[in-house]
Amino acid sequence: SFRADDHMQAFYDSSEHLDLPLFDQQEMMGCVKELVLLDKEWIHANEDPDQFYTRMVHFATDKTLGVRTPHATKILAMINPVMLKSKDVTLKCSTNVNKNWPLGHGQYRLSGNLGPLVPSVTDAKMNGFDAVLWLLDDYIKEMTILNVFILQTSRYGHLELLTPPDDGCILNGVTRQTILDMKDEIKTKLNVDVEER
Repeated sequence: SFRADDHMQAFYDSSEHLDLPLFDQQEMMGCVKELVLLDKEWIHANEDPDQFYTRMVHFATDKTLGVRTPHATKILAMINPVMLKSKDVTLKCSTNVNKNWPLGHGQYRLSGNLGPLVPSVTDAKMNGFDAVLWLLDDYIKEMTILNVFILQTSRYGHLELLTPPDDGCILNGVTRQTILDMKDEIKTKLNVDVEER
């Protein structure tokens, strides 16, 4: 499911976390819908017109720099058609760089969480990998922009679908939560146990 309200709530929570002025979520959703209607021909130029990605950005526009609560801000919304393709992915485990950590900001959608990772991601891609698997003390956390789910056979011979816990070190985004919400359906179809570890 699309779960647009959940996406908007996550954006709102991230703005609140940064002490940015808050906004009416329903009004903002209406603005995004208008943008989609304005750009629908461009979106439909893609082979798979029902898929698009919306990136929302909230930033301060105060006339002076400083470490303080901003009084003037802007919000931008950019939409982009997306083609989702299923493919095998080669991963390089992170070393000497952490994406998120306890009591950090990993559970929020902040550009500051991704910007410092660019050198590690670039290095991985230059060495033939598709992405980085971010670890924290040898525990799997997440990939740069993707969730991690592992399907394995337990020591007791049961299939289990595992995912890292929502401990503040990962972005518990809408896609991840949708899969967890479907755990009973997944368990029934695949006969697996689904749990966070």
